[in-house]
Amino acid sequence: MTNSAETSFPDYERPPVIEVVCGIQFDPMPTFHATTFGLFWQTIRDEYIQVQEMPPLPRVIEQFPPVPKKSQPQLEILDMSPLPRIFFVNKMPSWLIQLQRDRFLHNWRKEKDEDIYPRYPVIFDKFWKAWLKFCEFCKDENLGEPIVNQLEITYINHIPIGDGWKTLADLGKVFPDVGWRCQERFLPIPESISLALPFILPESQGRLHVSLKHAIRVADNQPVLLCELTARGISANKDSSAIRAWFNLGRKWIVLGFADLIDKKIQKDQWGRKV
Repeated sequence: MTNSAETSFPDYERPPVIEVVCGIQFDPMPTFHATTFGLFWQTIRDEYIQVQEMPPLPRVIEQFPPVPKKSQPQLEILDMSPLPRIFFVNKMPSWLIQLQRDRFLHNWRKEKDEDIYPRYPVIFDKFWKAWLKFCEFCKDENLGEPIVNQLEITYINHIPIGDGWKTLADLGKVFPDVGWRCQERFLPIPESISLALPFILPESQGRLHVSLKHAIRVADNQPVLLCELTARGISANKDSSAIRAWFNLGRKWIVLGFADLIDKKIQKDQWGRKV
């Protein structure tokens, strides 16, 4: 992406983002077996040096018409043995690949306070190169070409106590669209909060899901507002250029959506917003 394209986005000296995930979901591969993980690891082991086993992520598809139907418990009958999700952790542990039978994801995560957010072009470039390497691996191992059915990009932000808020009564100071009436009333300040806001992307190419929660940060046991933004969907065209264009759209909605939701003074005072 060119520098001129970057200037249209908010720029922060100290962005609150602690993790970015780019992912592609595809139809389950019948010939993808437990041994496939090891074979793929051999192709990336010089860079991704550790392996961790995790539970698989559920299949998710954005459905339209615009108003989502209330989710109901579903029983899915599979004709393939369930397989785990595997983390391949880079020798620089801020980077990792997640792989399961129907999903490929690439993460950047803030491991230490001094870790600097590398910015989206760097994150997407590493993700895209890793995805192309996986596609080449599938071809070499006769697994077939991944049939893409959903794309997703997630930004996770921590807003620690003191960054514009002290209690949940101050929520409206950070998120002006969400407030708590503090005048005399029956209910006390809530102990916690969990809020979900879905927004439809242009031409029904998916949704932006905004999640706001009150959480305790594991590293220092401090309260934070956890703001997670996920763009998920796909365009009608599924070729390589269309997929890359969709990720640019998803990123745009996440970054501009976050800036739209957060008080402008907090963005400037706490994170050093320049534009």
